[in-house]
Amino acid sequence: MMVNILFAELPGVKDILSLPKLERLIMEYFLKHISAGEIISVIEIREEIKRLRDPELVPEFDDVIIELTVNRAMARLVGNKFLVHESGCYNLNERIREEIKRAYGELRPGFSKDIYEILEKIEKNR
Repeated sequence: MMVNILFAELPGVKDILSLPKLERLIMEYFLKHISAGEIISVIEIREEIKRLRDPELVPEFDDVIIELTVNRAMARLVGNKFLVHESGCYNLNERIREEIKRAYGELRPGFSKDIYEILEKIEKNR
């Protein structure tokens, strides 16, 4: 019973919509990959930020500044329980993983997943 209460308290896919722009970008990365090592995830997110060149994401486009900003945002996502950080690896929380499975029947790592599509599929499968 207590596990279900804790599970229900975790943020879900819908909660991603209320995140700031950078944190939402990071969560979109993890919706696609499900799990990633801390070094490779920061590098890949840094490169996506440099490709987008959106000044709302980071204060400047220097690699060190981007990486520092991304690491801080990922720490906030862990603190807010969107991500789990363990043994040098970041993972989506259990609730979000279960919602993806409910939407697609499997996690489908490596495939892009639109937040609104996930929510629509979850609603259809109720």
